[in-house]
Amino acid sequence: MSEFSSGDVLGHVRLDKFLGEGAMGVVYQGKHLTLGLDVAVKILKVQTKNSMANNYAERFRREAQMVARLNHPSIVRVLDFGDKDGTPYMVMELVDGYSFDEYLRRRNEPVSEQTVHRVLLSVANALTVAHDEGIVHRDLKPANLMLNRKGVLKIADLGLAKEDGAAALTREKVLVGSPAYMAPESLIPGQNPDHRCDLYALGVIGYQLIFGQLPYSGSIAEVAQGHIGGRANFALPTACSKSTVAIIKKLMATKREERYQNAREVVADVRRLVTGVYTKSKGSSTAAASSGSGTSDFRNIVNFLENRLGSKSSEIDGKTVVHTTTRERMIVWLLLIGLVSLAIAGYLFADGQKKHPTSAPSAPTSTDQPAPDGPTAAPPATEK
Repeated sequence: MSEFSSGDVLGHVRLDKFLGEGAMGVVYQGKHLTLGLDVAVKILKVQTKNSMANNYAERFRREAQMVARLNHPSIVRVLDFGDKDGTPYMVMELVDGYSFDEYLRRRNEPVSEQTVHRVLLSVANALTVAHDEGIVHRDLKPANLMLNRKGVLKIADLGLAKEDGAAALTREKVLVGSPAYMAPESLIPGQNPDHRCDLYALGVIGYQLIFGQLPYSGSIAEVAQGHIGGRANFALPTACSKSTVAIIKKLMATKREERYQNAREVVADVRRLVTGVYTKSKGSSTAAASSGSGTSDFRNIVNFLENRLGSKSSEIDGKTVVHTTTRERMIVWLLLIGLVSLAIAGYLFADGQKKHPTSAPSAPTSTDQPAPDGPTAAPPATEK
């Protein structure tokens, strides 16, 4: 693999800050020199020198071409693709914010029903565009749902995406995706998952939102058996309505023929539900705002993460790197200024004591020798 570092130029992009590393690639923040945009640059780790590396490079190239065709505010855009000294790289829209997974891990409790509706609408609208182009994500999960600082949710990391009917570049008998969110047909050998596996994964995300936990836990084998057997418990306590739970349950149907057959059906059902719920409680204008466009406002979650939970962390080379917020840095600076001020004040006080000592005698230092009752004796004369 060719080594790249900050300051290197790949095509029209200058690498700036290292952001993270995955199994097959590293990611930098960069500057597109002709467009003047801050971008994310994903660099494939393996060079194209053997058949397996060629397969990964081909999948990487195909991913870039597929995602570049998609135009939706809830999908991270691909801006460019190239090859530098035999190493492919992809230039993408930079999402400055948090993953939804960070929010769920830090909140650790079910979210509001309105947030559930917003997530379902945003993701289902984006999937409608992807599926219309014949693109299946295959690894949909909260870690791949990004929230930028303007409160827009975006689907990221289409590294496992494939076109319906296209030959998979992954080896047989290798799981493709994250078991906790995988559809039964993705876990059974010989099956051919289609776009409905993304709908199942959306259902698992919805389950996690309404109940505050994943439907299945334990070893990979136990999780897989749970998905295949359809053993999810939908009777757990939740603040969400039965109608919302019913949508999640249909998304998670074990047999794909019993699920929603496309993302448009999900959007339609959620919009009908949202319009009914919020028209009754808050008026039709709120309902229209909640059920209208393909994007929803998640700024309340971003504010929650920034203001109440403080710093953001990420995993880089197996180590946790904490990224502080402006508010945190301001507090630290105020504390430092306060400590420095106290130190200066203490120094000035001590210096003043040295220059102007008090004339009062000091108290006796030993309790064994009490002071006499009479007047104190004159101090001994100093030697001349």
